[in-house]
Amino acid sequence: MKHEPQARASGGEKGEKILTLKYKDSIPANMEIKIINPSALIIMGRENNLSPIQKRDFEIVKRKYKNIADIITYDNLLERLKCTIEQIKLL
Repeated sequence: MKHEPQARASGGEKGEKILTLKYKDSIPANMEIKIINPSALIIMGRENNLSPIQKRDFEIVKRKYKNIADIITYDNLLERLKCTIEQIKLL
């Protein structure tokens, strides 16, 4: 397996620019590669099934574990997908 020393040794914005240039023919125009620290994603249940107290408790749990995992409902996931699709349409 051939390693790309420039991309591996470069972090942050420099690494992002290297990767964006390397894969420019494979990604949509005006889109850039961003490197983030990945965390877990937990998708659970529907928000419309929660009582007001359960929604408050769910919000507390989400905030408590936000440094470990992004805890969302299926409704949140659908909303994120809609926003992402709209952003791609604007490109």
